[in-house]
Amino acid sequence: GCDSIVTTALTVINCNNPQVTSISPNSGDQGQTLSVSISGTNMNYGSQWSGTLSNFRFSQWSGSNMFYGNPTSTSGNYLYGDVSISYGQNTGYYDLEVYDQNSGNWIMLNNAFEVHSSIIQIYSVSPNNGDQGQYLSVDISGTNINYADGFRFSQWSGVNMFYATPYTYDGTWGVTCSIDIPLNQNTGWYDLE
Repeated sequence: GCDSIVTTALTVINCNNPQVTSISPNSGDQGQTLSVSISGTNMNYGSQWSGTLSNFRFSQWSGSNMFYGNPTSTSGNYLYGDVSISYGQNTGYYDLEVYDQNSGNWIMLNNAFEVHSSIIQIYSVSPNNGDQGQYLSVDISGTNINYADGFRFSQWSGVNMFYATPYTYDGTWGVTCSIDIPLNQNTGWYDLE
């Protein structure tokens, strides 16, 4: 006969492994500070009362590009905190890492958070001309344009200028502004700033 030996007949899987499952919101802009909530299962986040709240961080490129959040509180399966994204932070997807107090390990959720560019890019101004003394509405389209941004049209490196006042904002394409071109405004091409 044949003898057979089974060395591994059963693998036991630990279903209590800590996991980070989500972060909300899951994106932010360069220069933005936002409050986040992180959810997980079987995570021990510590306690805000004992000063042992778990740190959390965002890493890119195997940890060579990293920034940290500031934990503020915990409740059940959630860790809450604030994130300040510097203006110089690289854009793109980041892994979220949360420190688990029980295991003493950083628990990772891949590609959990995206940093967007905050650089304003203007694509078009329509209409792109007006007469002295004219009051008109102008659409300014581009990316990362904010309703609160100020807009001005300038000539000769900012010496000769007039302003646009935003009154309608659409986060997908830009703003609509009112412009009152002074009657004595110099004619010619203007830069939009």
